[in-house]
Amino acid sequence: MNPDPVVLIVSSAFGDGHAKVAQAIEQSFKSRGVDRVHTVDLFAEVHPWLNGVSRAFYLKSFVYAPNLYGLIYNATSGMKPDYPFGRLLHSMGKRKAKEVLEEIRPDVIIHTFPYLAASQLGRESAIQLPVFTVLTDYVLHGRWIHPHTTKYFIPLESIKEAMLSSGVDEQAITVSGIPIREAFMRSPDRAEVLRKHRLKDNQRYILLAGGAYGVMARIRNILKSVLVHTDFDFIVLCGNNDRLRESLEDTYRDNSRVHILGYTDDVHELMSISFCLLTKAGGVTLTEAFAMLLPVIVYRPLPGQEAGNAESLSMQKAIYTACNERELLDRLRRLGIQPFREEIERQMKAISRTESSSRIVDEVLNAIKERPSYAGRIFKKTEGKGKAKNAHGYR
Repeated sequence: MNPDPVVLIVSSAFGDGHAKVAQAIEQSFKSRGVDRVHTVDLFAEVHPWLNGVSRAFYLKSFVYAPNLYGLIYNATSGMKPDYPFGRLLHSMGKRKAKEVLEEIRPDVIIHTFPYLAASQLGRESAIQLPVFTVLTDYVLHGRWIHPHTTKYFIPLESIKEAMLSSGVDEQAITVSGIPIREAFMRSPDRAEVLRKHRLKDNQRYILLAGGAYGVMARIRNILKSVLVHTDFDFIVLCGNNDRLRESLEDTYRDNSRVHILGYTDDVHELMSISFCLLTKAGGVTLTEAFAMLLPVIVYRPLPGQEAGNAESLSMQKAIYTACNERELLDRLRRLGIQPFREEIERQMKAISRTESSSRIVDEVLNAIKERPSYAGRIFKKTEGKGKAKNAHGYR
């Protein structure tokens, strides 16, 4: 084993979850003394213009064309890497990707985002580099699957069944859970958190999170309905949506029951003192809430992976969903009834795997240990026609 391995984590700024998972894995590596960890938005590196356009479409589609995004997501969900579209996606920018990889010279690659050009390069290389993929949602999309994958780390047993049906070898799948940052594995002091954020000890707070970019339908109607019909107060996280934050601040400037925040790194603290989380169905946000046993209500799940997350987890009774204000008020009422709350906490605890990052890092380091060190020459041309068996059992 290389005593000082180089780790490349391929992440993305599409949403916030991919980057958070990469950060959690990087934290775990560094806690083991592995310091040469590079987290790279590879798609942005090799295709900055296309990345910008795609990211803008991704964010705007949630607001202006959610059904279109859902249609595209569902139409491509069953694709395989040998399909023409799959080959196109995973081969885009290979030349530039190869330059990036030759500069970093990793001993292992970990994907937290399904841009798998690195996997494609590894497949074409005579020297087989260990390549791992960490799924960041509770539903499977075909973009995550690539034949040159050493192992997949997935959040649920149900996804394993879907991957087996797609031809992935069972030995190449570990049900690890989704990695989260260390902050969500600790219980902050409640009194200290309340003082820090100037909140009241005798009040029940709904933490309303629209994601890192403040994308959530009908936030104003939600606030109005809940404030009128319940005694809950709100902590509203607007993310990086400054326009939304400023608008809500103007509306609720004199209302002591609504606390408006922009992007914050203190989400774990706010979760620890909240009655429930009202949010969109991002896989990482849901996982963070599960770790803190904070009940979740997903309001009007957006088409695509978020609808898949909501359906999968609501079927397991780990979250509530609400499609309108009447259902939202009903779900809030249920969470105030102890048996209902205890049941959903049991299901969250059953799904939560707080040691996910450690388990992933253990397996990655073991894979490196079993191989000679190829750092510095992984992507060089070598002679030889043999092909190692990959994660799918192909040769």
